[in-house]
Amino acid sequence: MSTIANFPEDLLEEHMNWHHSHHVDDPSQLRPGYGAEFLRFHRGFIRRALDWYGRQRYDSSLVAPWQRVPEEIRRAPCYDRSAEARIVMQPQSFRTADELGLFIEGSGLHGCIHETAADLYGEPDINDFDVAPRNTVFYNIHGMIDGWYRNWESAGRVNQGMLEWGGRFAAAESARAGSEETEEALRYVPESGRWWLGRVAAIGAADSAGAAGEVALDGGKTSWTTSSAISQRALRLNWQLVGEDGVLGKQPDARFLRVWDTDGDGRSEVLYYSLPDGKWWEGKLSAGKLSWQQIKRSFA
Repeated sequence: MSTIANFPEDLLEEHMNWHHSHHVDDPSQLRPGYGAEFLRFHRGFIRRALDWYGRQRYDSSLVAPWQRVPEEIRRAPCYDRSAEARIVMQPQSFRTADELGLFIEGSGLHGCIHETAADLYGEPDINDFDVAPRNTVFYNIHGMIDGWYRNWESAGRVNQGMLEWGGRFAAAESARAGSEETEEALRYVPESGRWWLGRVAAIGAADSAGAAGEVALDGGKTSWTTSSAISQRALRLNWQLVGEDGVLGKQPDARFLRVWDTDGDGRSEVLYYSLPDGKWWEGKLSAGKLSWQQIKRSFA
């Protein structure tokens, strides 16, 4: 936990201006639309800030997202554990990103985490939106909140029958956050019970002009195009089989399927709650294979 040396003034000003222009004294009175803007702004902001941070070759472990709110913060009088449980375990209960963002703010979770962390760690910057981004804890907090946002996005895609997630699943732990080499996609095909890993690969300029296509996976298809938010270069996904599932089965209950980084190693895992037997399972990619183990999770 520390102040980041030589943090760019333009980034500080960008964050300060956003919060000043969106400030409301009472979080329960936030206008519709604020929640989605809060989530999207901070997702883009932390990506830009961490891209700069990585180029300075600073210690990436200091800005890694928290995988869970530290217990000493969760014990604070202002902390709402039931709100946390809904966000983490019931993301499908939020109809839109705006509802999720408004709840994170309106429940007081966001403000409580900042305020309590500042007091506990003796880092007043964390509770000052004008300068908070120059402190490493800011990225622990907002990386975690972005993980909540990703969890909600994944739940929505699952409910629509699209069992595919973007992120980092098997990439090297040392890969710089945001680097195109780490971009991957994980896909589950219920009809076959198979898991596929797609990795971004560049295609030559001669092949890229107007290129687009589809790749068959177990009778289904997934598309690729030459445009990508990852890079200005032409990109496509190369797929490989990484698992034949014996946990989810061919008709997984989408309400209990989650994908996020559970252990803080920069790679996402698959979590699934089996309602019939009340067991949690975690799937982790290692050496080109998705392996499963039974786990326990508690939000008490």
